[in-house]
Order: sequence, then structure tokens, then C-alpha cells
Amino acid sequence: MNRIDDLSIISSPCAIMILESLPDEIFVEIFEYVSIQDLYRGFYSLNLRFRMIIASLTNLHGETTFERELHSLPFRFFASRITKFSMHHVDLMDLSPFSAVRSLTLYIEPNRAQCHVIRAFSHLKYLYISQRPIDHFYYSVSLPHFVFTNAYPNLYTCQLNLISYRVQQHWTCIPSLHTLSVCLENPRVFTQILQSCPSLTRLKVELTQHFTRPTTRFDIAPHVCLRRFYLYLNQTMFSCCDIIEILLSLVPNLTNLVILGAASTVYSLNINSLADMLHRCVPKLQHFYLNMFIEESLSRMVTDSTKQQIGQLFRLFTNIQIYPSTQKVPARLIIQG
Repeated sequence: MNRIDDLSIISSPCAIMILESLPDEIFVEIFEYVSIQDLYRGFYSLNLRFRMIIASLTNLHGETTFERELHSLPFRFFASRITKFSMHHVDLMDLSPFSAVRSLTLYIEPNRAQCHVIRAFSHLKYLYISQRPIDHFYYSVSLPHFVFTNAYPNLYTCQLNLISYRVQQHWTCIPSLHTLSVCLENPRVFTQILQSCPSLTRLKVELTQHFTRPTTRFDIAPHVCLRRFYLYLNQTMFSCCDIIEILLSLVPNLTNLVILGAASTVYSLNINSLADMLHRCVPKLQHFYLNMFIEESLSRMVTDSTKQQIGQLFRLFTNIQIYPSTQKVPARLIIQG
């Protein structure tokens, strides 16, 4: 068949599919990715068929930049069918019409009064505070209080900013929470999280440059459910290995461990200590990834023979890579297995 024949088939009337010939099921899937403003203004008044399809939708995503948008026709029409909500503001308003919301993303840190407003989403399963730059932390004063006093009893995944330490947090047990991402500067908050979240299986912790090393080990029972731990280290006056050991000693059943370090941690990594600690603290580990900056002098000493020696320190030190320093970035060590 030549090229002209191919084009004639493509341009034949039988091959031309107009928009309305698509089945309803396709539109239902497509409309889940269309903003409710465009959905309402572009399709609702098109014809009876599209109006019925839109009226049947139950899994929509709403996003507001200004408070007045909540009073617009699209939001008023779809309010009870929005399951994913992104808010660039949290004003003192009535959110009770949005009873179907299960996933909430906030692009600001709400204060206590605003947290009371957010409690209208009592059936939340997913709660996210937008990610902040690593070197700029925001204190989560109010929202963690609501999260860790079980204001959202169905919460499964949560991402918060920096949680400050209080001697009396008055937290309660959060049995539904399985995945958590937080920033910490006090190790005691780490223990409070483990004690409050017995079902936690995934934990991502970013330590600030003000993270303090406790003088003694924590006298609490190990967390038995945590399997995946992601740790990001910023500059600290303490040894990275000392900090890592304190944290890992409380989560002995880890199967996946990721450790990342900022350029400011360049002088605080000891491979021998790290290997010994992994042997003792996390014997069930199956997957390991480390990406840390190291001293230039150390990177020059690492040869193929040295890599073999490092690989013998721990069973998961199977792939070792050294990246030399540049004018802007220190040398980097990557170990994975």
C-alpha cells in the first residue's frame, strides 16, 4: 500500500471521530483532569448529554487561589463532589459544603483559627502542606496539634513542615496514619511521633541545622511497623553517624533506608561507623541508598581497591560511586544496594 492510500484511509469519513461519538466512560475519565471552572463553563451548558455526564461525576479536583472563588457558580455546583482540594489561602469561611473532600493540599501554614476551619474536612485521608525550600523552615504550631490529637481519624498520609518540641504535647494515638513527612530540630519529637503512630510504615524526616543530639538514649519501646525511612541531614555540629544511630535504634524492622546529606555535612561521615551501626540497628534491611558529600581528600583516596573494602563492610554496600568536587559542589559519595 502506497502513501496516498494510507492518507485516503485516514481522511475517510469512517475514520473521522467527532468529540460526541466518544462513550460516556471516556468523558468521565477525562473530566477528572479538567478544572471545575473549565468543566462548568465549557461543558455543562453544551447539551443535555454533557450535563448528565457532569452531574454524575463524583471524583473532582478543586483548586482555589482567592477566597471569592469558593462562592462562584462552579464551586457551588460541584462542592459536594470535590474529593481533592488545593487551597492557596485558608480564610475563616464555611467549608461544610465540601463534605466529600478526602485529599487536602495547603500552600500556606494555617494558624489555629484556620485549623478550626479545616476541621470541616473531618474525613480526610491525605493532608499535605506544600514543600518548602530546604534552608527555610516554617513552624507548624497549630496543624500538628490537630493531626496528632486525631482530629482527622481517617488520615492515612500526611506531610507537615517543621514541628517544634513541647514537653507536654498532649498527643493521642493515631492508628490510621501510615505515611508521614516532617521536618525536625529536636530528636524528642521523633520519639513522640513513633509513640503516637503505631501503624506508621513510611517516614520521611528532614533534620534542620539546629538539630540537637540527646545526651542519653531514649527509653522507649522500638517501633515495630516502620519499614521505609527517608532521612535528609542538614548541617549540624554533631556527627552524622551519631544522629543516624540514635534514630535507627528505635526502628529495628526497617527494610528500606535512604540517607541524603546537604553539602554542609561534608566532614561528618564515617563509613566504618555507618556499616557497624547498620549491622546492629537494622538487621532486616533489604534496600539501602546513601548520597552524601565527602571531603575532597577522602574522595582522592578511594580507589577500586578501597571500594572493595567498603563493599565488605556491609552486605548492601554493593554499588559504590565517587563524584569529584567541582568549583561549586564538594565531592560526593553514593552507596546503594
